[in-house]
Amino acid sequence: MVRLTCDPATRAYAQRRRAEGKTTREIIRCLKRYIAREVYRHLTNPQPIADRTELRAARTAAGLSLRQAADALSTIPSRLSEIERDIRRNGDLEARYRTWLGLTAA
Repeated sequence: MVRLTCDPATRAYAQRRRAEGKTTREIIRCLKRYIAREVYRHLTNPQPIADRTELRAARTAAGLSLRQAADALSTIPSRLSEIERDIRRNGDLEARYRTWLGLTAA
């Protein structure tokens, strides 16, 4: 239900199914199947986890505090700390952080 309201790709999928004459109930059933296939692919073919330990090392080697890095990236220090410790994932912020630190994107 969240994907139907928030995800543009899912909304476009629902519109295509409506154009095919599917009811809302049938569309939700199709979405459940689609999500089940997506989850199965992730479970059977896990992606390698990127090593984020170099982020903190690079920041401290440059003599930068979390506050300085967060201010430069327009975020809060705890977000960067969570990324550095691999507690939370945020691909966009991590990529910007790596670029800002001068590291290559993972």
